[in-house]
Amino acid sequence: MIRFSLYKLVMLLFFIIAFYYIARWQIVLHNGNESHLQRFLHTCNVSEAYRNELEQLFHRVHDILDRHGVTHILCYGTLWGQIRMAKMLPWRKKAEFCVFNEELMAREEASFLRSFYSNNLKIYYIHSEGLYRIFAENPDVGPYVELIVFQRDDAQSMYKRVGWKRRMLPPHCDWTPSSNAAPALRLDSFVGLLSDTFAGSIAASSQAGALFLQCANGGN
Repeated sequence: MIRFSLYKLVMLLFFIIAFYYIARWQIVLHNGNESHLQRFLHTCNVSEAYRNELEQLFHRVHDILDRHGVTHILCYGTLWGQIRMAKMLPWRKKAEFCVFNEELMAREEASFLRSFYSNNLKIYYIHSEGLYRIFAENPDVGPYVELIVFQRDDAQSMYKRVGWKRRMLPPHCDWTPSSNAAPALRLDSFVGLLSDTFAGSIAASSQAGALFLQCANGGN
């Protein structure tokens, strides 16, 4: 008959907890590698009319941001579309610009929002994701553009996405890639170049977005 003492029970519980946390740590570290093994699922292309509406909305938003002097760069799926096809990807239902919170805070929010309403556009802010969503027609069915807001974190010397969902994540790019952080020094250098040289064009936003993507991936 096996006799368990209090010491043995405590040690057994300690080893079980230690094994659990080691296993969880391995899952977190290797989760990114496992994601590469997932097979890409084919998606359906949107209609030509939908894509034309998205392109028109995209340029309307670009013109408004340009008039306000807000630095905006292509990112995510919109950037990949410009790199691969020099246009929107055929299955995309939205377009994205990345903007900087410091620039938005320096402007009067009411005036900024009115500029969209005066152009018959609807805009609202999603606090959990830290982005503005802009529609031309019905928010439930039509194409839309997202302004994804990044904020400088001086303590970490990084630019990170805002929104309360990401504020809960630890400040480590490898462990939490969904934080979408980019090194501040490299980002500051090309934003200054963008403002001085390329301001006001979609091509400039595309070039800036490509460099932003390079920064966010550690320069690879």
